[in-house]
Amino acid sequence: MPSLPAVRLLAPALTLLPVLSACVSTPSNPSAARATVLAGIVSRASACNAGYARRDTLDRFLQAERVRGATPEQIAGARSTYVTISEAQTINQGIRPEPCTVEERATLRGQMKTVRANRFETL
Repeated sequence: MPSLPAVRLLAPALTLLPVLSACVSTPSNPSAARATVLAGIVSRASACNAGYARRDTLDRFLQAERVRGATPEQIAGARSTYVTISEAQTINQGIRPEPCTVEERATLRGQMKTVRANRFETL
């Protein structure tokens, strides 16, 4: 468990996450942009108890990106983006939990069904 001073130092940085995630997902790497969306869906769905990703979700997503024609650099960027966004959102939820509305939970359940069915083209 991080110490209280560490949490105090991290909290302001984590509030910038949505802004920073926009910087990570540039138009030059559409795979990273889709990875950002996927990480957001999976993290939020988990926090809202609206469904959980499978163990190999990231691998299946990256395979779908390869099929789309992503370069190895784009795949690496997408992996890095997914992991970074997922970890940051998990930390954020631990520091400042955000309640889920009924509507959000229903939307996330539908999105997670799509993710678990390997249909990443809508991201």
